[in-house]
Amino acid sequence: MTTVIDELDPLAPPADPGAPVDPVLGRPLRPAPPGRPRFNPEWTPARRRLLDGWVDVQDRLPETGGIVARAKDHVWVGDPEMDAVVQMFRRLPPRKGREMFERALNFGLDTIEDPPHELVALFGHIDTPPAWITKDRVDRGAIVANSVTPAGKASLIFLNTLATVQGGSVGSAVGTMGRMQRDMINRSLESAEFWVHLPAPGALNRFGVAFKNAVRVRLMHAHARVMLRKKWGEEWVAEHGVPISNAEMSGGIPSFGVANLMYDINYGRRYEYRDLEDLNIFWSYIGHLLGIREAMIPRTFGEAVELLDYGYAVMEPPSEYADALNDLSEMMLETLMDKVHVPVVDARVKSAIHQALHGLYFFIGGQVLGRRITGTPEPTWIGRLAPKLVTAQVHLANLDRRVPGYWKRADRRRARGDTYWAVMHAAFTRLAAEKDGGRGPTFAGHDRRVEALGRAG
Repeated sequence: MTTVIDELDPLAPPADPGAPVDPVLGRPLRPAPPGRPRFNPEWTPARRRLLDGWVDVQDRLPETGGIVARAKDHVWVGDPEMDAVVQMFRRLPPRKGREMFERALNFGLDTIEDPPHELVALFGHIDTPPAWITKDRVDRGAIVANSVTPAGKASLIFLNTLATVQGGSVGSAVGTMGRMQRDMINRSLESAEFWVHLPAPGALNRFGVAFKNAVRVRLMHAHARVMLRKKWGEEWVAEHGVPISNAEMSGGIPSFGVANLMYDINYGRRYEYRDLEDLNIFWSYIGHLLGIREAMIPRTFGEAVELLDYGYAVMEPPSEYADALNDLSEMMLETLMDKVHVPVVDARVKSAIHQALHGLYFFIGGQVLGRRITGTPEPTWIGRLAPKLVTAQVHLANLDRRVPGYWKRADRRRARGDTYWAVMHAAFTRLAAEKDGGRGPTFAGHDRRVEALGRAG
């Protein structure tokens, strides 16, 4: 497999003289931008919590090659096919491009007479996943994904909230785009809409709801990439690389995929090694739909772990939006809790839940990140107890695995839906209905021109 050189940004520096040819890309790797990557010791506790036992986590930058070396090169790569579609949108009359995109997505490219070459290239990429991603393994990985305990799924959300709020790269992009500040509830509903359908039978087939949602998220990323580049300017790109780069997106495969299963194992859940591999393939296919280059998709669980360790080791310091995003995250948590009423002991129960959730932030992120995101110096006794209670709940899930017929039961549960995300989806749907009349998830929040960022970014 080779990668076309013109996928690289024009500002990418030339490869170093005499640099070896990468065996996957078929070309020498380009150096990382001057402004990155830089080691961030504040994330070492989170790396150790998640990765100890899988890799030798050191309080320094991991010294690895392979997919991690390609990640430094792919900071210069965006999403060539979808970025071109965004430029097509701007070339055509208002809403015309979006209408054609949605028609092709919902009914097939052959329903459009003389489709633009940008759409042909996009769906050509989407419809040709890497040959090593097979339908059977994706399907089995979906069963594994659905079987992760609520504790593992919640821990994943805590980890990625930390990455959004306390990570500079994601935080800068999210804060500059401004949608989290303007439209937190509907943005959260769209996240739940994306997640709730992923493991459902047939949902990732060509016209399945999860397939289409993933491609719409890919379009949102491309809109944001174009707008951020205009907002931040070419000097910023030369220093830091492409906004929402392919390297950064590739880190989402293990961060959203095997990480929640690894937290389950951390709490005491038992899985087979094959489960880790199949869950990685499941998310690798989702990554393909999201526009990640084949060279940056982890083929194995081992490559996924390398990406995780590297990604958190080079997490950029908090952005200028960190405090505002943290306040919004806390406000959303309180809003969700306000929807649950426990007669007589309501205030005490909610306080205990709040302390327990804060305790999980400390457990997952360590003292420094825990203090920052909770605003408290240390967890309370309830917060310290929370991980132990989670461990007890996870151990109960092991009993089901010991009873014959586990996989058939797991597949039936998948057909009934992802309970954790169904609860979250229902909660955000109710909140959205109260706040804006229930317009529902549209995945069109970034269908604007860059001038709109002047009010939010």
